[in-house]
Amino acid sequence: MTTDVVKADAAAGERGLTRKTARRLALAERLVYGAAGTWAAVGPQMDIPWWAHGAALATGALTCVGLWKRSDTDDWTRRLTSSLRALPVLGWSSVYAAGLLVPVYDYPNGWPMLGAAAWTVVMIPMAPWTRSKGVARAVDNLPVLVGEPEVVEGEPVTFADHMRALWNHSQATGETTLEGIRQYSHDKPDFEAIVLAPAGHAVPRTLDERAIAGVFDVPVDAVDTAAVDGYGPGRLAIQVAPRLAEARRVAEALEAEAEEPGTALKRIWGEHVNCVGGAAPGVDLVAYNIGEEQIRLRIAAPRGKTLRVNHEALCSALGIDDISRLVMEGAGPREAVVYIYRANPLLHVRAPTVEDLTMDDRGRISVGVAHDGSAARIQLFNFDTGRAQHGIAAGTTGAGKSGLMRLLGAAQRISGIVSWMADVQGGMSMPEMEGRIDYFAKGPVETMQQLRALHAVKVYRETHSSGRGDFDFYGAWHLIQWTGDEINRLLSSLDQDVRKEAAWMIGDLQKTGQKVGIGVDLAVQSLHLKELGDNHEIREKGKEGHVFLLRTASSSTQGMGLDGIAPIGAHVSPIPERIYEGAGAKELFEGTAATEGVPTPGMGWLITEGKAILFRTFVLEKVNGRYPQLEELMDGCPMPTLTPGEARAAGAAYAHRGTAAAKEPGKTADGPSWPSRGRVDMNTLNDELECITGLLEADNRVKRQDDEDLPEAPSPMAAAKAKAPTIRERILAALQGHPDGLALKEIRTVVGCGTEGGPATRSVNNEVSALANEGGLVALGKGVYRLP
Repeated sequence: MTTDVVKADAAAGERGLTRKTARRLALAERLVYGAAGTWAAVGPQMDIPWWAHGAALATGALTCVGLWKRSDTDDWTRRLTSSLRALPVLGWSSVYAAGLLVPVYDYPNGWPMLGAAAWTVVMIPMAPWTRSKGVARAVDNLPVLVGEPEVVEGEPVTFADHMRALWNHSQATGETTLEGIRQYSHDKPDFEAIVLAPAGHAVPRTLDERAIAGVFDVPVDAVDTAAVDGYGPGRLAIQVAPRLAEARRVAEALEAEAEEPGTALKRIWGEHVNCVGGAAPGVDLVAYNIGEEQIRLRIAAPRGKTLRVNHEALCSALGIDDISRLVMEGAGPREAVVYIYRANPLLHVRAPTVEDLTMDDRGRISVGVAHDGSAARIQLFNFDTGRAQHGIAAGTTGAGKSGLMRLLGAAQRISGIVSWMADVQGGMSMPEMEGRIDYFAKGPVETMQQLRALHAVKVYRETHSSGRGDFDFYGAWHLIQWTGDEINRLLSSLDQDVRKEAAWMIGDLQKTGQKVGIGVDLAVQSLHLKELGDNHEIREKGKEGHVFLLRTASSSTQGMGLDGIAPIGAHVSPIPERIYEGAGAKELFEGTAATEGVPTPGMGWLITEGKAILFRTFVLEKVNGRYPQLEELMDGCPMPTLTPGEARAAGAAYAHRGTAAAKEPGKTADGPSWPSRGRVDMNTLNDELECITGLLEADNRVKRQDDEDLPEAPSPMAAAKAKAPTIRERILAALQGHPDGLALKEIRTVVGCGTEGGPATRSVNNEVSALANEGGLVALGKGVYRLP
């Protein structure tokens, strides 16, 4: 079909046709054939000058001569195209000549008209002159005829063919063609070319950068146009270079990022975080603040969604190798603040001061430093509720639990709180506390004595609290804080009675001690119930005030510590054992990675007052296994103790506390250590005199307590068992007032068989039989007994 004619490579002196041009040319040719056919039918019959008829015949003769000359060649394509172009002229001239011969040979008048109609009907669909323009296209198909690889018409073979095909198939290019295509590199799509308009026409103004970018489906900034030197508007030089444009954009972005770091941050967030397959798809970067040592990001999930960001994935997206440099704190269900540090901010933490460890007007003390440099505070007493606070610290060996307990003991003494501490490990964990707090217990035996004494003090306060529902911090009694270090050793003891009694006393102190000013702090390696005496309440009550999650050996312990108290949107990351600066993949590959990491004892998460804070406890310098800085802080403050009434309730264990320590050189029973020997001056002598005076007073106090011969504080469980009547006593009491006796079934009901805490049925039956055999009961009949 003529409408299928497409742009062909122009022969010598010719231009190829576009589809649109071919259609227009065919339409014009057909209109000419229709007019010529009509004239061939009626022209010979009209009375016109002879030279008009002669011109029609001369045109045919000249065309025949021209065809003869063009046929004298071996180029069959040229002969074919010439024949196609001469065919309509020769046919029309022959039909016109036949019309002129009708009067001479006396032919019927209808024959010439029929010939003209036949010529018109053949020429209109054939359009030979237009078709001759596309004959050259057939030359490209000749190799197929001789057996070479078949090439589908219109399929690009080379890069230039492909670009030219894209140009030809686009309606935006009009009648222009693409010439002189030059590809810059065989592996890149960048090229330049010349846009050529038909002869006598200019390149359309609509063929601008945007239109050209649409032809080749590239960004608009990848296209550039320019006039061709030495030529008019019929030629246009174009450059289509998407790779060069991309490199240009990257260079411009790097320049902009060098001037504005926030631009780089936005780009990285968009390319690696908030994107399909990114670290946090859908999470927006709302705001940011870039400082010298810290970058803060405010991020948010879409409304109706909760924020869920994987810590490791976010570090990877932001190019952070050391995951401890990124901290994320939740601020509700859909927002969070991300902190990025140049180096881990908790590698170097200062030592504590007296101000840090002194309780403020809200009952808080500082135990360390948060990652952002602020103080990490916990509450020892809640003035709003009038209750002491409990706490629990979980961490594996070497995580810094004992160091944290030391700070708590020092803060308690400095803040005027009666501090009782137990080191189940035998005093090895906190040697500085011995002689510097009111009551320090070493080992399981002393810890049990201390717990019994504390429980007795609790009962004493409950009895003498005058009906108060809270604790008067400024009243006659001091706040008491009991701290148990390595308490797992006691709660998982092989001695079943010790394990049960310790778990019961700790649980009871947690449940009822807050109202009478007794707080409990526990330090454990694991939060599993097996390690807590199978007492679920110890774990749950311990999390009511503050929870310290230091480095743990398992994620389950971390989950148990957060269960029920995790703040909304909290993101708690694990604590590494050591932090290695300069130990990334590059340093490892090059062999320059640091081999000595910085240990992380005391680093962890503090969960208190509805917030989760990454912090580290104050760091103290150790000298010969002790911390002299902490000793100096404690020695400069008075040590609060129990009132006389509380001391009597605590019993002999409290009265004789520290007597073994008082016998050691350089120790007082409950006062500060002796000053170290050195250059003597007046201040040193005065200090020694004060210490001697304190020692004498302590000895006198111990003697007075010995004279009183105080008993040991009783075991609460043993006392409870002692108060409970035996099964025999219950049976005899049940028969009182029943002279006619009771049936065995009635006796079992009265003594409480089948009720919670009641005796077993078999035990009652056996005891009744034993009493009857011993004469303690009289059998009146089958299964009926009375008192004798």
